[in-house]
Amino acid sequence: MLFTFMIEGNLGENPELRVTRDGKKVAQLRVGRTSRRVKDGEWVDAHTTWVTVTAWEDLAERCMSLKKGDTIVVTGRDDLRPWAYTRRADGEAAAELQVTASNIALSMRFKSAESLQPENDPWSVEDATAPEPEYA
Repeated sequence: MLFTFMIEGNLGENPELRVTRDGKKVAQLRVGRTSRRVKDGEWVDAHTTWVTVTAWEDLAERCMSLKKGDTIVVTGRDDLRPWAYTRRADGEAAAELQVTASNIALSMRFKSAESLQPENDPWSVEDATAPEPEYA
């Protein structure tokens, strides 16, 4: 069975890149999503769900261009791990989700994004000429 997990939220801190003993690159990201509800005609914040996202190798390296506060969209592989009985610092029960990312992208719902694509990209279509549109 294939299961895909997707979340859009804000980075709670800058991504952290480490290298394993085997030389594999791994990045950890904390993504928060706060639910909002209308109460008595006004928007109020509800709880925040935090997801710990792990990215490996090339994806981990590319995550280092992200910064705290960026709104991102994470697509997770089918290895979602819920930890329902975590304790917060104040002793209250809390839940935590962990997922391994198969893709991470900047969300453009609230602001535009800037491409970091190199100018010598072999997949570039700059040199291709588009046909002129035909109008009836």
